[in-house]
Amino acid sequence: MPAITVSGNKIMRGGQPWWFVGYNSFVWSGDCGNDEEKMSAAQVDAWFASMRHDGHGSVRLFFFSGWDMSRMDAVVASAKKHNIYLIITLDDAIGGCGENDKDAGWFDNASERSTFKAHMSNLLTKYKGETAIFAFEYFNEPSYADGKLRQFYDEMGAHAATIDPNRLFSSGTVAPYWLGNEANFKDVSSSSGVDIASLHEYDQDEIESNHGPKVRANAAGKPVIAGEFGIDSNQSGSGCKTNFTERAKRLTGKAKAYIGGVDGYVGGYAWAWQPGNGGGSCEYGNIDADTPTQDAFRTITK
Repeated sequence: MPAITVSGNKIMRGGQPWWFVGYNSFVWSGDCGNDEEKMSAAQVDAWFASMRHDGHGSVRLFFFSGWDMSRMDAVVASAKKHNIYLIITLDDAIGGCGENDKDAGWFDNASERSTFKAHMSNLLTKYKGETAIFAFEYFNEPSYADGKLRQFYDEMGAHAATIDPNRLFSSGTVAPYWLGNEANFKDVSSSSGVDIASLHEYDQDEIESNHGPKVRANAAGKPVIAGEFGIDSNQSGSGCKTNFTERAKRLTGKAKAYIGGVDGYVGGYAWAWQPGNGGGSCEYGNIDADTPTQDAFRTITK
């Protein structure tokens, strides 16, 4: 698979601007989620087989310290087989999947920092030069933590460069308001350890999120991904914002903005592929049951 690089506010593949569209999953490895949601390696491979295979398909996967490394090996092999690019989120900043909140005290804790660094280093060493992983992400949805987030990204980025100097990193951020203000968001995006800025949004009645312009303006000239975007739905639409058919139309509009319809964006991941929720309940995470959205994401173009 051709390596992904960054040039200004674009990401490149084979010397040409690249874009991607796909899904999130935190349950893919079986290490997190309710029992009915957890996926086997065979289910993950079938999922990847169902996606687009033109090089524009991608998934954002959580993989935290202590999780099953054999599943990581299997997902990389499946991604290569099906031409699906991966971004791997290394830790959760909001306490999901048994992790700790990443507040200022966490950043001051030498043991916590050491555990994170060892986890990151292990993956960087194991997958050095593996182009199916186009980027890593330090945290999911971190806070500014009195500026300690920027310092941490500087430090970890410098360390990562000693192991795998061509590896890209995303900030994993939500939006400026989540970090306190636009200046803080720009400070984090400006880190030498950050190659790609991040937006998360669930602004269901909008195409580009109302937070998007501030994200792009404070991305320090770097490309922006919509690491999460979602609309709640079920098959009938009962009690939800939309039914599956209508959600597919709305998610397509968002995706087209985030794959480059608006300057600065390079791709986006819908939330979420999360088996076990079915088509009955009103969810963000039931896209595995939503065939209209799957059909749309297989054929969408910039």
